[in-house]
Amino acid sequence: MSKKMQQPPRTIQNVFVLMLLALFAGLSTFLVTMGAQLYKTTVDRGAENNTARIMSAVVRSAVWAEDGGEVLVESYPEHNLKALAIKDDFDGEIYYQRLFCHDGYLWESYTSEERGFDIEAGENLCELAEFDPSLEGKMLTVRLVAPDGTESTIKVALRAGGADE
Repeated sequence: MSKKMQQPPRTIQNVFVLMLLALFAGLSTFLVTMGAQLYKTTVDRGAENNTARIMSAVVRSAVWAEDGGEVLVESYPEHNLKALAIKDDFDGEIYYQRLFCHDGYLWESYTSEERGFDIEAGENLCELAEFDPSLEGKMLTVRLVAPDGTESTIKVALRAGGADE
């Protein structure tokens, strides 16, 4: 007669396998979470950089596109703002393109001299906390502050209409 031999319980092996599976699951979750956090940080930084590039590109392109006109810095104390204005003369009719900061946005308006400046006229271009233009001779300097507090300064040398001889 043969005796049936009973296998010893393999609890140590089973516990070891379960511990390896738990360690794998825990490390996988950790790596996915870290990767998601890195991705979110990268996207946020990209958005900040895009906002800064948009703000400066809007100002530069407005000045360069209309450099044949007279570039002015206008102050409107009743609205507590300064505007960068580009004055154009089209066959005796005067028009102003203005860039200014209002209600947390950079605004652009294009109005005739007859109509004058209206803070509600125009369209908002991007978020902006501060817009401070200044003009010294041929050099236009604009200080921009983004909503997150990032500050940048744009310097544009005026070539034609707004430039002093």
